Amino acid sequence: MKTFAVLLLALISPELLAQCAHPQQDGTFIFTADTAAQCAGYWFVTASEYNAYLSAVEITVADVTVAFMWGMGTVVFFSFLAFKVRLGTTIVRKI
Repeated sequence: MKTFAVLLLALISPELLAQCAHPQQDGTFIFTADTAAQCAGYWFVTASEYNAYLSAVEITVADVTVAFMWGMGTVVFFSFLAFKVRLGTTIVRKI
């Protein structure tokens, strides 16, 4: 959630230094004031914006571990719950 907030703050910040650049035949770039939606060339961003984007979309080992543990924990929990329900119905039928 923290990385999403950082990325959102970076995207709505008025002090963004990203620019649209159009390549020329001689290998140079002409920078324009086009927005990202209007840019037909390359969209250059600052290093801090790039790092904020990477931290928001990067999958780490910790993320994979948490997802696996939640998935396996859910399976084990519902298996245990089903066992208890079956045990309870067996006891009720014997009475």
